[in-house]
Amino acid sequence: MKFTDTLTEIVKADLEVGAVPALMGEPGIGKSSFVEDLAKSMDTKAFTVACNQLADKADLTGARLVPYEHNGETKYKQMFYPHQVIQDAIDYADANPREWPILFLDEINRSTSDVTSAALSLPTLRQIGSAKLPENLRIMVAGNDKGNVTMLDEASISRFSIYHVEPDAQTLIAILGANLNPHVHAVLTRFPGLVFQKGASSSIMVDGTDDDEDLTATYADILDSGEEMLQLTTPRTIDSISRWLNAVPQTKLNEYLQTPVSKDGRDITLLDEIIEAHIGHTEFATQLVSEIANGITSGAAAQVQTLSAPKPNCFASLKDAKTVTDLENIISGLTDHEKSGSLLYAIFERADNKVIIEQLAQQTAALEGDHNRLLVLLASGSQLDDQNVQALFGTSTPVADSTKLVLSAFMA
Repeated sequence: MKFTDTLTEIVKADLEVGAVPALMGEPGIGKSSFVEDLAKSMDTKAFTVACNQLADKADLTGARLVPYEHNGETKYKQMFYPHQVIQDAIDYADANPREWPILFLDEINRSTSDVTSAALSLPTLRQIGSAKLPENLRIMVAGNDKGNVTMLDEASISRFSIYHVEPDAQTLIAILGANLNPHVHAVLTRFPGLVFQKGASSSIMVDGTDDDEDLTATYADILDSGEEMLQLTTPRTIDSISRWLNAVPQTKLNEYLQTPVSKDGRDITLLDEIIEAHIGHTEFATQLVSEIANGITSGAAAQVQTLSAPKPNCFASLKDAKTVTDLENIISGLTDHEKSGSLLYAIFERADNKVIIEQLAQQTAALEGDHNRLLVLLASGSQLDDQNVQALFGTSTPVADSTKLVLSAFMA
């Protein structure tokens, strides 16, 4: 299954009912980015534990002696404490009971068997050491289904919703957004099938029309590639070359393009060599150099993105309030983050939210930083509801004044 809006919808439904989605696929294809983007779309946070960086299960839940009093005597007992990231997730979930923050166990089966076993106890027992997971803390896992991995037994597998995932060019474009280099954007748009490829060692890349050559990469290909360490084209390495191209002046790119070099018996340019260092000797690299050489501009390659404001879980209760007093009481019980996110969504939604906006504005000091930045993007794309914006301005509150200042550049 590809990383698309459909997968997002399916996984959100899993999280809503308390299921544990497991994203299984090759390294570097965007599993971590998917989870981070998913959390943002839910207006919450994702807390990532990189299981492959843990040496043994003691790194996941460490033990220490704790003093306690018994019959006037000081004694000691051993207690187990969670990994810092897990404790941060627990603390955040406790502080935001109406959100569904995500505890993401990444690379769960690319570690030692005891680390994998300990990590699997989180979705099964919903406890780590002496700490229990809050009911609203959701869990997701990701792993690799090929290569040198710890295989999961049937009992463990049965506890997950397992999705074998693969990268999707359009999703990568959406995730990288305005930070995506226009040349890279152009290649992804024209050749979406090149988003994941293995590198060639010495054969000359042509125009890529030979359907008989399978360039699809697997992690096992890297392990079995002999003495060569071949770079891959993956969403991760595409992001890397995109950021590099954004940092290098056009004059330098032209200079590198005019500098001949020899590599593996091939007469290429210095730009070829640099790009291949980032994304491998693949057809994507060939097409990217061609795009740069043809002088594709950012304006020609840009793609307008459709943005939306995330809908907080608590927003449904605001809409269901029967009276203004009920609405005031509900808002008074929200966290500052929920108030800020609800106000942003209220002025974004194409609906009459005047009463909700008026009451939120009375109890919201200001929009949070992330919500303010999204507000500007939505305003620049004319995606805010004008009547709701005017309803906010009509409250003459501090949050209305600060929002009006932020949006002044987009107002006639």
